[in-house]
Amino acid sequence: MATLLPPPSKRRKVQTAQKAQQQQDVQTVPDNLGSVRVQFFDQATGSATGPAVSIPVADATVKNLETLLNTLQGNVRTLATYNTSLGLICPGR
Repeated sequence: MATLLPPPSKRRKVQTAQKAQQQQDVQTVPDNLGSVRVQFFDQATGSATGPAVSIPVADATVKNLETLLNTLQGNVRTLATYNTSLGLICPGR
């Protein structure tokens, strides 16, 4: 005969529920973050692939950046995917 474990205590149930609630809370990006100036570079040659563009921070997702780069390069039909990474240059460091 198998041994049955006792049911979890009320404290354990509350802790589990709180942990689940914290994991479900999705943090949204505030609307008032302004914009960021972006310029794409070819990783192989190091040359710029287009002009510097100012985009809202709230819209700076990987999918939107890929679409922007394809539009700048004129690849509207092929929609190639790119490996995008964010490199920040801090003046004075």
